Amino acid sequence: MKTRHIFAIVAVAALTAGLTGCKSDEELAAKPAKEVILVEEGSSIVMASGDMTKDVKIRANCAWKMSLIQDANNPWDALIVQPAAGNGDGTLVIQSDQNTAIYDRLDTIMLTTDGGLQQKIAVRQKSGDPTINISQKTMSFAANPLGAQLLTINSNDGWNIVTPAGIDWLHIDKLTGGTGAQSVNVSVDPATTDVGRSTSFNINYGTSTAEVVVKQNGMSSDDVYLHVNTSELNMSGGGGEQMLYVESNAAWRAFVPSSAQSWLWIEPAQGVGNGEIRVRCEPNQSTERERMSLIVFVAGNQNPKQFDVLVQQGTYTTSRDSVNSQPVIQHFELMHSQNNFAEMVFMVSGMTADVEDYGLVYSQRNQSPALDNSERRSAFDQQQLAEIINRGGSGELWGFMENLQPGTYYVRAYVRTKSGVVYSPNVVTVTATAQENP
Repeated sequence: MKTRHIFAIVAVAALTAGLTGCKSDEELAAKPAKEVILVEEGSSIVMASGDMTKDVKIRANCAWKMSLIQDANNPWDALIVQPAAGNGDGTLVIQSDQNTAIYDRLDTIMLTTDGGLQQKIAVRQKSGDPTINISQKTMSFAANPLGAQLLTINSNDGWNIVTPAGIDWLHIDKLTGGTGAQSVNVSVDPATTDVGRSTSFNINYGTSTAEVVVKQNGMSSDDVYLHVNTSELNMSGGGGEQMLYVESNAAWRAFVPSSAQSWLWIEPAQGVGNGEIRVRCEPNQSTERERMSLIVFVAGNQNPKQFDVLVQQGTYTTSRDSVNSQPVIQHFELMHSQNNFAEMVFMVSGMTADVEDYGLVYSQRNQSPALDNSERRSAFDQQQLAEIINRGGSGELWGFMENLQPGTYYVRAYVRTKSGVVYSPNVVTVTATAQENP
């Protein structure tokens, strides 16, 4: 390396001499340069992030001065180089603090002789241990957010995001990344209560972790609404099941008072938005006294909305024709639909002589159709009912919908007795189209 630098300087001197004009052979002969300056380690010096001192040997046959040329985009303020001048051979002492940044630090040392000969030395200190810069350490969202927020992660090492377990309302579109600046979209679902919520996620890099906190405001209490399709359920003394349909724009919960928890059951006991609850009663063993209770629905916390459903159960009887015995629709299914026609079947148990009507109830607007808010198509057939009763009160019933206008229909099966109306536990959706031309 030493020979290469000296040769380069001598060659330049010889070329310069050749351009001075006509000279004698003695004058044209190559002569050594008057000034020589050489850096033993070459024109590029690399320091580790933890190197705070480095010695650099200088070979020179003349006086020289040292100056620093800083990188304006990434100033290296802690860099100190001594001495500022020398004569002949010497040693440059480079001093700095530890580089903990995510970027390398770079400056240039310039050595200049009295005769104007210059030697540049590029000094680079490598970036430090794994580090990370995060554009936001706390992210705040409105109850009804307009969209995702951008999180910029700038690191000198690879990283990965660990999301909290059991938090399904937080969404992050990118969970791993490498060096440099990278963007991550963070979004949240609309709030479902009038109470704010918060969580956090961790960004792991190297052996360290950075935490980002996510907060969301709760919805206004005035905006919370709650409604249940009926305020009263009449249950058979022999027990059975019925469905309740909840309409809400928030998280809701339902409960039964402890005094009725031995005979009245609900499932599920909570939900978000529109939903349904299965209500089940154990047989009333009393033959003389009816029983009743409330199912209480609540949505919101700051200013809760409440809806009560009264459940009344008749006395127990083994007589099949008792007015207190209610049938149960065990299954309801769409069997076939084409154009403006649909065919459905439902299985019923507990059919007795006090059945007044049965069939289908449907609506294009109400997703929980009932007799008091929708249209119906009665399928009452006394002969069919008699056959079902003779088979022990259980049987298969068929319902048809014909000449439907194009559109979507929500359909439920129903059985109406002297004691009340029983609906199928599920709603079937039928899509009707225009009749095809033959």
